[in-house]
Amino acid sequence: MKHYPILFTFVDKVSGNGFLAKVAAHGRALVAQEEDGWWMYGVQPGDLAAGGTTFAEAHAEFRKTFRAILFDIAEEAKDIKSFRTEIGRFFRGVNHPTEEEWKAAVREVRAGKITADVLSVGFPTKPANSPRSIQVNVLKSFHPKDNVLDPQMAVAA
Repeated sequence: MKHYPILFTFVDKVSGNGFLAKVAAHGRALVAQEEDGWWMYGVQPGDLAAGGTTFAEAHAEFRKTFRAILFDIAEEAKDIKSFRTEIGRFFRGVNHPTEEEWKAAVREVRAGKITADVLSVGFPTKPANSPRSIQVNVLKSFHPKDNVLDPQMAVAA
């Protein structure tokens, strides 16, 4: 089984009780090619995983799961303050066993033993210690320029 340490950025607009927020998450995930297909395991945030028959399917399911968690938190939050608190709690949750596998995979990338070409040709590489964070901003005005696609993921090295 091969593991790939991934850095991702997801940007979502989330509607809650009396607010619309832009959530930008810069997290870590471990991609695993297993006998039954591909899996993405959250490292930070660590409370999610998703799989598929291909890496693209696993990524799409992981992304959908992440968004569904944000929507669930918004549903339960009574206001923007409680939404920010719960989003922060979710994001700070680290899956420590998966984090150890992630660190081992980073060492494999640095040693040149694995590359991300199997995930996507030209997959970029970023430093593994790149800052990971989550921001929640209330949207008060709306403009087409605010529409963004998720930036490409990168292999952590």
